[in-house]
Amino acid sequence: MQYNLKSKPYILSVNSGFTLVETLVVVFVFSIIMVLVGSIFTNSLNIQRKAFNIQQAEEGTGFILESMAKEIRVSRIVNSDTNCPSAPTGVLNITHPVNGNVSYFLSGTAIHRSANGIDTVISSNATEFTRLQFCILGTPIDDKRQPRVTVIGSVRSTKTKQQSVIDFQTTLSQRFLSN
Repeated sequence: MQYNLKSKPYILSVNSGFTLVETLVVVFVFSIIMVLVGSIFTNSLNIQRKAFNIQQAEEGTGFILESMAKEIRVSRIVNSDTNCPSAPTGVLNITHPVNGNVSYFLSGTAIHRSANGIDTVISSNATEFTRLQFCILGTPIDDKRQPRVTVIGSVRSTKTKQQSVIDFQTTLSQRFLSN
């Protein structure tokens, strides 16, 4: 093996390294990138929380509407027709074949079910109902219309600042015609 003795060894120069301006530019660019990444992360976290709150409000509303629908379908509606949509009623009164007289109404931000004088809150603590109204059609005798109730309401989640109000409306009908 042969070595070249005439080559100069690598000598560390005084000018090697980064200047103060180059370092400041790199720190500034890195700071801007980190601020952008942090704001994107924060926004995505807020969007995730809002989506979770919407899901929670929808699940709670779906549970309440389904339980109401089960009773309304087999019950007789006691309320008379309302002048909907201009003047819906705030209380739904029905006569259930097993549970007797049942009423649904909004008190504060909770939905109540009163069966034979026993009042029960059926909405979750995780949701607030801001509106619950009933449009009742087809209940007078011999009007030859299917008795039905349109439930109109608004709900929101109570957990965090990322709240959304969800408006809902559904129509439920009895399984039998009135006289």
